[in-house]
Amino acid sequence: GESIVASSILRRAISTGFIALSPRFLKTAQVKDKVHVMTALQEISRNVDTLSLTPKQSSPLIPAGEAKLKHMGDLLAHFYRTRFDKRQNDGNKSFKLKAIKRQEKFANWVLGQQAQTNCVIVLGHSIWFREFFKSYLPKSSKHVAKTAKMVNCGVVAFDFYKDSKNVYRIPENSVKVIHGGFEDKSKKGKTK
Repeated sequence: GESIVASSILRRAISTGFIALSPRFLKTAQVKDKVHVMTALQEISRNVDTLSLTPKQSSPLIPAGEAKLKHMGDLLAHFYRTRFDKRQNDGNKSFKLKAIKRQEKFANWVLGQQAQTNCVIVLGHSIWFREFFKSYLPKSSKHVAKTAKMVNCGVVAFDFYKDSKNVYRIPENSVKVIHGGFEDKSKKGKTK
């Protein structure tokens, strides 16, 4: 089946995703294949680089430096103009709203897409993913995803469902490293 793309509202995730998925977006119709920009996917931290400048229900603007890139600027600018579904953009995250509540909002959204697809590609952030794995992998799991951040541009696939008791779950054996993997703190820059 077809997949849906969702992204944090932070431009660093969006731009990385547009570059990585540019072959897809060059082949698909603009009206059909949008990136769902979501406050729920915004990085979990209070650092200034985790704050969004994009107002609620608005499309993020391409960073000026990226618009000037010799071989990618025009393409990125085109994607920034044409590829957003901004209905899930609630503006910058609220510090009053705990990360788990944003994760639950995202989880509800994902499972609400089941009529359209069984695959959601998420463009996001390493701490957000680590906390998501902590929340939804089994409590007894010792999986590295619960303690280590994904590497930059890492790709990890996993199953996600709601069980018969209405509890969200990631089966530990479904977590598969596609590219890059997780940081190995014992070897700076290396991956597990």
